[in-house]
Amino acid sequence: MVPIAPGSPTCRAVAPSAPSELAWLLNLLVQTARYAEPALAELDKSLLPGVGQLRSAVQDRFNRLWGDDLAGCPELVYVAHQANCLLDESPRPLLEWLAAPDRGSTWARGMLTEPENERPAVVSRLRMLRENAKSRHAYRNILIDVWQLASGAWDRAGRAAVAEACDAWNAKLGTGASIEELMPPRHPLTRADRLGFDDLFEHRNEFALSPLYFCLSGGHVIDLYEYVHIAVPASDLLPVRKARDAMFVSDRLRVLAEPTRVHILIQLFAAPSGVMELSRSLHVSQPTVSGHLKILRDAGLVQPRRFGARTVMVPSRRRVERLIEDARATLARWD
Repeated sequence: MVPIAPGSPTCRAVAPSAPSELAWLLNLLVQTARYAEPALAELDKSLLPGVGQLRSAVQDRFNRLWGDDLAGCPELVYVAHQANCLLDESPRPLLEWLAAPDRGSTWARGMLTEPENERPAVVSRLRMLRENAKSRHAYRNILIDVWQLASGAWDRAGRAAVAEACDAWNAKLGTGASIEELMPPRHPLTRADRLGFDDLFEHRNEFALSPLYFCLSGGHVIDLYEYVHIAVPASDLLPVRKARDAMFVSDRLRVLAEPTRVHILIQLFAAPSGVMELSRSLHVSQPTVSGHLKILRDAGLVQPRRFGARTVMVPSRRRVERLIEDARATLARWD
């Protein structure tokens, strides 16, 4: 185990995770969020040609299987952990477990990283996979079909790329930096405050980290109770990332590229204020101020706070610093 910074969680393992690779691909195929299709298209153009063609059929099979409103496939990593094969470089043990699973009770601990209102649906999926052989068979067949496309790329290059990334991450973790400081831009741990689990490591003492070959950006953070599983991209430097990184930096900095908007932010750091106060002090119309505040709120840089009958906007120093750091780090990775 590798201790990080004083008071930080301990790293129990840095290891490949074929089930997480599979979960990443399946999530892109079935997810309805806006990021899924562009991310899938990038993967189709680079590491996994043809994966985009699976989307419609897999989505249809997945929706018929569950019949719920839960987006993506958050259950899959929990299933692999339940089967004791999450940190395995092959999905075979997971598929074998689904073919003949333990008949014990549904595993439903942890989940601090899942939105509270979605946890019952995740538990319901886990229970169905434990108790319903027909559903389990259908789910396993979906996983087999997705991995059938991915297995060639995994065996040719993915396994080796992840092994190299594991070595690199062991070296990073040995520097004593905190795990949050080591996360790449756009990783969920860099947005833990907005996602509702910024106190995660006050409750969990250990984490395991898996670089993912098929993950081109972002990653996941999943609370498994015994430890937290963190997935990160195995490589930041694929050619397809250049255009995406350019768009990301420009989008990040566009929030701060308008002088009035920056003036509003400075004014709020000096004294949290309401729309009317900002309008008067900056000599700008209220609709203009409201428009700029919406952009700042959407970026997470300010938030409303009530003081009695009065509502003021309060800036987040942490979010401003993170925005600037994300842009800097994205550019610096190409140096």
